[in-house]
Amino acid sequence: MEGVLSNLERRIWRLLQVLAWAAGMFIWGALFIDPRLGLHLLWNVLIPIAPALFVIAPGAWRNVCPLGSMALAPHHIGWSQQKRLSAVWRGRLFFAAFVLLIVVAPFRKVLLDTNGPLIGALLFAVGLVAIGMGLVLSQKSGWCSSLCPVYPVELLYGSQPVVSVPNAHCHTCLRCVSPCSESTVGLTPRTAVETKLGRATGVALTGCFPGFVWGWYNVPMFSGWDGVRHLHIAYGIPYAAASLSLVVYVTLCGVRPKQEDLITGIFATAAISTYYWFRLPPVFGIGDPDAAMIVDMSPWLPTWSATALRVIALGVFGWLMLARTNRRRAWQTQFNSL
Repeated sequence: MEGVLSNLERRIWRLLQVLAWAAGMFIWGALFIDPRLGLHLLWNVLIPIAPALFVIAPGAWRNVCPLGSMALAPHHIGWSQQKRLSAVWRGRLFFAAFVLLIVVAPFRKVLLDTNGPLIGALLFAVGLVAIGMGLVLSQKSGWCSSLCPVYPVELLYGSQPVVSVPNAHCHTCLRCVSPCSESTVGLTPRTAVETKLGRATGVALTGCFPGFVWGWYNVPMFSGWDGVRHLHIAYGIPYAAASLSLVVYVTLCGVRPKQEDLITGIFATAAISTYYWFRLPPVFGIGDPDAAMIVDMSPWLPTWSATALRVIALGVFGWLMLARTNRRRAWQTQFNSL
């Protein structure tokens, strides 16, 4: 039966989930014990990898995400009340996820990127919320497919995944949300939540995100609590750029309503390409050795390598998200519903 895991496959995914959770706990602990290491692993290793994974195999991330595993633990051990989440409340939580995303991200520039214990405490609180929602709500409806602030980004970047993987959390479909994020082909932020608020949130996220990402990278990094004095800069530049981007998106969709899917794809590609335009060179230590993913490679790379990396990223994501054929896939392979 399609999508059903064999015993070996299930054990492999469980092992990967445990390893991912252990890695997440190691990073979380390091934020308190060795903040420099913890911040490096979180912001310079994990975060740069995630957007590309959302494009290539978002279902794999959904299978092993440590917070997702924590949110689903009550379901797996039989402690969840499995209450249904109404469409109205899902729309509200989806909107809250979007708000969390655009509120927390600029605060990174002010304090979170340099304060390990603070981000560690924040992650602890988020983990409690995820577990709490899992104790009450059915499967992925509460955290993974509604309130998680990463979920809107998964939808934006993962509408045309390169590969689908088996679903390692859901053995049968309990229809916890509709449409199902895992098994619905071509889902986008505009179509993931079928309420007026959900659709409006999807439009806002899709339209504003390229400008928001560009604006975020044009804000300087402030160090220590003194950065709180610069909130107007940390929020003003990304929000202004996001507003302009949103106006362009809404205008284009209004002028070419039959091409909304293409326009949405272009804006999603623009957002992730902008992210890697700024982020990819530092991953290899070019321009910022402290931000190298594993090792500073700048002594061995020519001066034009930063531009080359950026052009390659543009080409790769343009092909993966816009030009590639056979793009009609779901995040995860389907299984029979109850």
